[in-house]
Amino acid sequence: MNVLDLRTLALPLYDGDLEAASGLPEGCLHLKQAIREHHALLVASPEYNGFFTPLLKNSIDWATRPQEGVPSPFPGKVAAIIAASPGALGGIRGLPALRILLSGIGVLVTPGQMSLPLAHKAFDEKGDLINPQQQKVLEGVVGELLRTVHTD
Repeated sequence: MNVLDLRTLALPLYDGDLEAASGLPEGCLHLKQAIREHHALLVASPEYNGFFTPLLKNSIDWATRPQEGVPSPFPGKVAAIIAASPGALGGIRGLPALRILLSGIGVLVTPGQMSLPLAHKAFDEKGDLINPQQQKVLEGVVGELLRTVHTD
């Protein structure tokens, strides 16, 4: 398993004029390669104003840009989606929009999903989920993702 923190890609806000002038940024090429190297994606995002983060949307926008002779990294991938927020809804409002976005670019999104309410209180000092029920839900979502990938 590899974890990719999208902040490390340092992607500028997507702008077609910038792309035309400078091509794809190095962070975009890195992201596209990372997606190509994996059969499955676990997409985790906090919720901002009822949606997934602008950082995630911008990263996907860059990663869908065409590259001559190189296919898009998304079609045929399988993904599971999870969200978190400090509020009581746990990011659940952003998951439908994320599901639509990923499906629209050719990603098979598994039916299961997870939202984590009160995320700032959900982990112990080692970074493990405190609530065993939340851990069970997470394991179920990841298990469904792995089973889907292995049956293809």
